[in-house]
Amino acid sequence: MNSVSIVTFSNSIILDENSRETKVSTLWQQQTVLFIFLRHFGCIACRAHANQIWNDRKKYEVGGARIIFIGNGKPEYVKFFKEDLKIQDAPVYTDPSLMCFKAAGFKNGFRALVNMNSIKNGINLYKQGHKQGQSTKDTGTHWQLGGVLVVKPSGSVAYHYISESLGDFPPEKDLVLV
Repeated sequence: MNSVSIVTFSNSIILDENSRETKVSTLWQQQTVLFIFLRHFGCIACRAHANQIWNDRKKYEVGGARIIFIGNGKPEYVKFFKEDLKIQDAPVYTDPSLMCFKAAGFKNGFRALVNMNSIKNGINLYKQGHKQGQSTKDTGTHWQLGGVLVVKPSGSVAYHYISESLGDFPPEKDLVLV
């Protein structure tokens, strides 16, 4: 299992939809943050996961957590992602450099993505009614896998989940600790 380089992650810079920079460590100073890392803004699995997490946000907020989504496409695609999923109030950022993805130990590359579980999960998500969004190099790299990272105000990692395939999300019961 890959580990988190919290120092590198802390110093990573992410962008909002207007290309304004934010240092990642500033996001957890006041409360625990549930970071949801997205493969790319058009990904069927990422869209399904973002919807599920955002629809359940009250359960995490009651526990004191803040949800933040991080993709890796161009900043202007953040707005389209939020509008398309009707999650305009969600904090969504992007890291086209992939620095915070690497620091969090998330997998990248052809061999990480292309496997039977990715195919099976994609088909199941489609059957459940989820849709693939626009998918270009500008929406983010297709070879990056996502995951979940929970960071406490102290800067300590409370939870770390590395996706092994497209559509590989942590069990919901594991996120109750947030």
